[in-house]
Amino acid sequence: MEQALRFRDGKFKIMQITDIQDAADVDAETLRFIGAALESEKPDLVVLTGDQVKGYASSLKGEKNADNVEKTIRQICAPFEERGIPFTLAFGNHDIQAVSAQRQFAWYKESPLCVARDEPGLSGCGNHNLVIEGGGGRPALCVYMLDSHGNAGLGGYLPLEPDQIEWYRATREALREQAGGYVPSLLFQHVPVEATYQLLTPHEKRVKGAIRGFAGFKDRFYTLDESRVRPGGCHRETLCVPESDAGLFAAARERGELLGMYFGHDHKNSFAGPVEDIDLGYCPGCGFAAYGDGVRRGVRVFEIGEADPRAYQTRVITYGKLMGAKRVRRLKHWLTDQTPSSMDDAISKGIKLLIALGLVAAVVVALVILL
Repeated sequence: MEQALRFRDGKFKIMQITDIQDAADVDAETLRFIGAALESEKPDLVVLTGDQVKGYASSLKGEKNADNVEKTIRQICAPFEERGIPFTLAFGNHDIQAVSAQRQFAWYKESPLCVARDEPGLSGCGNHNLVIEGGGGRPALCVYMLDSHGNAGLGGYLPLEPDQIEWYRATREALREQAGGYVPSLLFQHVPVEATYQLLTPHEKRVKGAIRGFAGFKDRFYTLDESRVRPGGCHRETLCVPESDAGLFAAARERGELLGMYFGHDHKNSFAGPVEDIDLGYCPGCGFAAYGDGVRRGVRVFEIGEADPRAYQTRVITYGKLMGAKRVRRLKHWLTDQTPSSMDDAISKGIKLLIALGLVAAVVVALVILL
């Protein structure tokens, strides 16, 4: 039975969870963190923004492993079911490396707390919107969930399809007619749009803390523009955007009703700030079975007031703040955190490893000579 979504006492709280990225027997620390975050914040709605499952894992790929994919999804749904919290979802590039998105979507929909829909006739799977009711049952907030598809080959990512953007426009106008005005909205998808680079400062050469760009931005290095983002944001990874968003950001700016667009995908980024009157932001990855940023793994919370949705507040809750650092120092989790997040990161870590091995070799040679 579909859950009613409405403001209560003029307030509505959303929790974004992204990049759990695990296989059957989901990491216990990941589930413990999600459970603790839900208990602490008690959101009215959870949005999962992709890479829920580790589709590239050998235990999940192919029809022969469909049972393992189903098991993973049921474990992911359990924290929300146990607490009676409605949730929705979008798919990421790694989800669809397992069995089809349509098949996974059907398993999510078996949960009585899943309020996601798959709008018929659109590219991808799981495109939909959710209307949150305000006083008198009027539409007071709209949440859009879009499928940002998968890999484009050679390390790139596919753009949205035109029919998805036209559906967004048509839905926006239909809501305007129903509500008597444009309905304030938030949009969630897995892969970020290129406009997110406007929150960074470009550099011709690598400077301290700068990270090489991606796709159309790969000829420069970037640092976070602290003057443009909310306090406490982190930029610790390349922004892996597609070559084009197919016009999504331009469409989002047309009527001024979209408050923000939020993404997952790049696990170590957690910053957010305004670009041309629309907030663009990251939620950090929360899964301990995929690369991450140690105790900075987290979830993002949105608190929206019915009286003035544009003044919404958002913040990241990290594992370290909520749970402490002790448990994540296990060797397995430390090794996972060393996984390169990009080719540039891999080269950097490779060079550091070679330097370290060279120093060890030099010490060994010196000891041999001295002895």
